[in-house]
Amino acid sequence: MEREVLARFREAGLEARRVPLSGAAPGFPGDLLVRLPGLGEVVAEVKARKRFGLEGWLEGRGLLLLRPDRKPPLVVLRLEDFLKVLNQKEER
Repeated sequence: MEREVLARFREAGLEARRVPLSGAAPGFPGDLLVRLPGLGEVVAEVKARKRFGLEGWLEGRGLLLLRPDRKPPLVVLRLEDFLKVLNQKEER
């Protein structure tokens, strides 16, 4: 999954690379490092599971917002939609 996401980031013109040993090496958290406009270099964690539970909430919707107790809100987007936002492309 990490290689697939890395390839998608690079196809979208983003600077991205894998973290050594997928984050298992000391001093290297996460799975990928990606440079995002406005955020700089961001550590990305990639997970693949049969079900997360979030996909049901996102189904039929374009955006999912979550706010854990006493934490900042989170945004969940499909990867293709996230890449469109980064590239400021709208589907017509």
